[in-house]
Amino acid sequence: MSVDSEMSRAPYKTIATIIVFLLVSLAFLSSNQDGTRGRRVLAASAPPNYATDVAPILQKNCVICHSHAAHKSGLVMDSYDALMKGGTHGPSIVPHNADGSPLVAMLEGTAKPRMPLDDDPLSAKDIAAIKAWINAGAIGPPINEAAAPIALPSTPDIRPEVPVSSPVASVKFSPDGSVLAVGGYQDVRLIEPASGKMLATLSGHTDYVRSIAFSPDGKRIAAAGGAPQLFGEIRIWDVQSHQLLKTMRGHKDCIYSIAWSPDGKLIASGSYDRMVKLWDPETGSELRNLQDHIDAVFAVAFSPDGKRLASASQDRTVKIWDVAGGKRLYTLSDASDGLTSLAYSPSGEQVAAAGYDKTIYIWRLAADDGHLSQSLISDQDSLLSLIWSPDGKIIISASTDGSIRFRDTKLDLLGVIDRQPDWVETLAISPDGKWLAAGRYNGSLSLYDINTHKEARATATIFSAPKPSDRESAVPSGR
Repeated sequence: MSVDSEMSRAPYKTIATIIVFLLVSLAFLSSNQDGTRGRRVLAASAPPNYATDVAPILQKNCVICHSHAAHKSGLVMDSYDALMKGGTHGPSIVPHNADGSPLVAMLEGTAKPRMPLDDDPLSAKDIAAIKAWINAGAIGPPINEAAAPIALPSTPDIRPEVPVSSPVASVKFSPDGSVLAVGGYQDVRLIEPASGKMLATLSGHTDYVRSIAFSPDGKRIAAAGGAPQLFGEIRIWDVQSHQLLKTMRGHKDCIYSIAWSPDGKLIASGSYDRMVKLWDPETGSELRNLQDHIDAVFAVAFSPDGKRLASASQDRTVKIWDVAGGKRLYTLSDASDGLTSLAYSPSGEQVAAAGYDKTIYIWRLAADDGHLSQSLISDQDSLLSLIWSPDGKIIISASTDGSIRFRDTKLDLLGVIDRQPDWVETLAISPDGKWLAAGRYNGSLSLYDINTHKEARATATIFSAPKPSDRESAVPSGR
């Protein structure tokens, strides 16, 4: 071939080379983009993450009924460990087998009841995410995050435009009867019973002060409450200086009842979280956690000698505990519904309890057992409070039927104060047995003469709450 021919073809060879280069480059770029797309597809097909994809679904739709506080069917879903543990019917999740997981069956409606109960079904997208997570092994968060709970639903802070009265949630006389402590929303008011004079306000409590206990020497006062579904709180104050001495937090829900031991060395608390705890009031440390109730504990009381502790629960039982060893001695299970209040007789030989079934129960106690000695359907509606007089002769109860009733130890009726302006949530009797304090849901407080049942003094609306709340906030009830 001639040189001229080669030269004439040179431009075409150059063009061809350029075309080949461009094609190779495009192929490389296409391959790289396809690879990128492939990686993106792989990322999109990765199993859902528990913390970012699954937990928010459970928080929005399930935790309201399946938390450490509510635990319907024994199933708790506010943490990964609790979710995987399952409920009373066994595990709710079978890793690698979504179709065989009871949780999925109830979400899809193939098993009854369909969940969420009495609410809209989960979207197909949410159910698919949960199923994909389970089929991938139901993997939880990293070990160092495993104990972190799902955030519980919060209540909007809606401020009222008019003054709102707080219920009187607790009342207690000091051991010498010179001070009446009254608990409401975030405050404890100290009142002089003889004159009705306000002595001091102890402020800063979390939510309602649901229970009050004085130390045996009357120098300190413990006030308990806490944030529902979050924690229980006990604050100890100096009665004379009105100074806060100690704040103790424990439980996984608010505290409904506390009692100070006769020797002053212990404080007992009962909470909606089903636990009974014993505390050292000097150090603020938790000494024991007594676990045996299967529902909220609404009342605790020490025996007069301090050797026993009684606890009453929404699970319809009263349990008697050995204080020194923390052992449950026996259970009194005659009630047909939840119990909201209990009281030891001054002798310590008997304990009385009452609650939702409108009935007062009295048990005679022995070292290793107790038997029901008296019971009576005493009111027309649930009983909210029950106390035993210091002389052991009178049992006084308050009911949502609007009455306060006085009975002897055989439960025969001695007198009644009816037509209360609102529920009497809490009762206290003075150490000399002469005066009865009654705190109501509408924020009012009255002192009655025990002998005549006549009102001696009334104080109207002594508390103001910064935001409205329903009756469940202060009154023991099933949530």
